[in-house]
Amino acid sequence: MHATQNTVAEQVTTPARTLRDAALYLSRHGWTQGAYYDATSGSFTPPACLVGAVGMVCYGGPVDAPAQMFDAPEFADFAAALTYLDWYLALRFADSQYYERLDNAYDFNDAKGQTADAVIAVLNAAAGAWDRANGGAA
Repeated sequence: MHATQNTVAEQVTTPARTLRDAALYLSRHGWTQGAYYDATSGSFTPPACLVGAVGMVCYGGPVDAPAQMFDAPEFADFAAALTYLDWYLALRFADSQYYERLDNAYDFNDAKGQTADAVIAVLNAAAGAWDRANGGAA
């Protein structure tokens, strides 16, 4: 390497980056409940539930069971984002009468009356909380 060449920093994937990208995915492609993806869309980028959107971000496309892709190299990023989000939801709703139903990503997404806007907002809020706790955005 020449002394005048700048090295390119490797992009670090953080739970915050994954959660923000999932929020962006939902805002661009749509949101659904009760399944990871809207199978009727006929698109490679179908509307997705919260967990399906995290899966799309991590794996690059729809997979049958995002939380069961243990051998995929991207599983670590998927698991880190979901684990952090579940922790965030448990803290956020700890004093709520709805705690039992909203303390994990699956239940939060599929709660009766849930909206795409609320799901996107919680993804962004959790990402912000991760950044604050870990020294800012990477």
